[in-house]
Amino acid sequence: MDNKDIAKILNEANTKDFEDILKMFRTIVNSVRDALVMMDSAGRISYWNRAAENIFGYAREEVLGLSLQKLLAPRGNQEVHKGISVAFQGENIEELIEVQVITKSGKEIVVELSQISVEFKGGWYFFNIIKDITERKRAEETLQESEKRYRELSIIDDRTQLYNSRHFHTQLEIEVERSNRYEQPLTLLMLDIDNFKRFNDTYGHVEGDNVISRLGQVLKRCLREIDSAYRYGGEEFTIMLPMTTSEKGIVTAKRIQTELRKEAFSPVLGQEIYMTVSIGLSQYKPKEEMKAFVHRVDQIMYQAKKEGRDRICS
Repeated sequence: MDNKDIAKILNEANTKDFEDILKMFRTIVNSVRDALVMMDSAGRISYWNRAAENIFGYAREEVLGLSLQKLLAPRGNQEVHKGISVAFQGENIEELIEVQVITKSGKEIVVELSQISVEFKGGWYFFNIIKDITERKRAEETLQESEKRYRELSIIDDRTQLYNSRHFHTQLEIEVERSNRYEQPLTLLMLDIDNFKRFNDTYGHVEGDNVISRLGQVLKRCLREIDSAYRYGGEEFTIMLPMTTSEKGIVTAKRIQTELRKEAFSPVLGQEIYMTVSIGLSQYKPKEEMKAFVHRVDQIMYQAKKEGRDRICS
């Protein structure tokens, strides 16, 4: 039964039938948990059930004759005005509208509103069915935040706050596909901390972890927004430079070396140690296999270490 069927029943009913229908209607709508608010053709509230009183905090006598819009939060007005204008044309609102409303106590809540329009004796009436979904929205937001945090934890390395190696392979696949499709350059850097094992063995894992953590901070400072850095494993790191040639990649590599040389480490009181990195980099070759690309850059990085460390090989 749609609104046309309802209107037909109401228009064809005699006075006694209508009174019986109205009595039955009131009994039903006062027992439901959702608010039912009826408005006349001028948009004034003409019926307000018990659930509406519970949700909004206003007694029926306080709202009769008022506009429903007066109860809306400012950001809720646009959607409802749009919905009511549709209803005034005799059309139902098919989808549910989420609206911010303000209760009598001043509390802002979220409600779900649907509306049907009924023509009766030459006039239009609008039935708004309103459900309080504040708790549901809060639970959804909490769940979304938890899921977001979980996703972040699954791709972030705890020590450096850079992306981890798992995310590196996922993202590299995306960038390789983009490079092939749009014929854009893509450069990959691989870094290895020089003499890290000796430092770790001499000063302990806590100091070694400090070096890794601070290198992560250096990498973040040296990159553009479109670039991304990853802890590849142990003391090895990778950096992806989309839309970047190997020549421009060398500029980034030199910036990293310069910034790291400014970082003084003091594993022993009164002693300062400066760490260096060996960097290998190369530009992606069109249609090259991803594994082959990573292996090639890895070999270039080891070449830098063999040639004396603290250098860039391309």
